[in-house]
Amino acid sequence: MRRFYGWATPNSQRVSIMLEECGLTYEAIGVNIRAREQFAPAIVALNPYGKIPILVEDGLPPLFESGAILIHLAETHGRFLPRDPAARAQTLAWLMVALTSLGPMTGQAHHWTDLAPEKPEAARRHTVGLVERVYRLLEGRLTYQPHLAGADYSIADIAAYPWIARHAWATLSLDDWPAIARWFAQVGARPAVLRGMQVPAGARLD
Repeated sequence: MRRFYGWATPNSQRVSIMLEECGLTYEAIGVNIRAREQFAPAIVALNPYGKIPILVEDGLPPLFESGAILIHLAETHGRFLPRDPAARAQTLAWLMVALTSLGPMTGQAHHWTDLAPEKPEAARRHTVGLVERVYRLLEGRLTYQPHLAGADYSIADIAAYPWIARHAWATLSLDDWPAIARWFAQVGARPAVLRGMQVPAGARLD
C-alpha cells in the first residue's frame, strides 16, 4: 500500500508527477493547506514539521520533503537518476537548484506580489529579482541542453516543472525566456506530467 499526501502545490506535484512517471499505484489523500489541514494531528504524526508532501509505503517510515521523496523513488525504481557517477552528480546538482533556489525564491516572490496584505515595492523587487536570477541560469542551461541535467529527462526536470508552471507568481512571462518555454512545453506534454499535475483530484490553491 502506498499513500501520497498532498495538495495543488508545486512541491506536492513534484511527487505526484514522479509517481505517475514510475507507473506506481498509490492512494492520493488531499491535505488542504488553505484550511491548515497540514497541522492536523494525523499529518503531524507523519511529518512533525507539519508539511506536505508525504509518502507512506509499507515497511518504511513516512517520507517527507519533496527532494528526498524524488531521490527515494528514483533509486528504488531505477528511473530518472543515472547510475554513472558523473551523470548522477550533474543530475543532483540541478535538482538542488530546483530545490534550494527556484522553489523557495518563487514562493517568496508570490508572498510579496500576491499574498501579503501589504506589498512594499522593495520586497517585491528584491524577491522577483532573485527569481529572475534563477531563470537566467536555467535559460542559459536550456539553450544548449534539452533537459536540465543534460540529454535525458530526470528528477531535476520533475522538480523544476511545477514551479516554472507558477511563473506568474513572480510576475514573469515565459515569452521572455524562449529556452525555458521550449523545455516547459516539452516536459508539460508528457502524459505522466499531465496526470500528476491534477493530483489530488479537485485540489485548488484559491
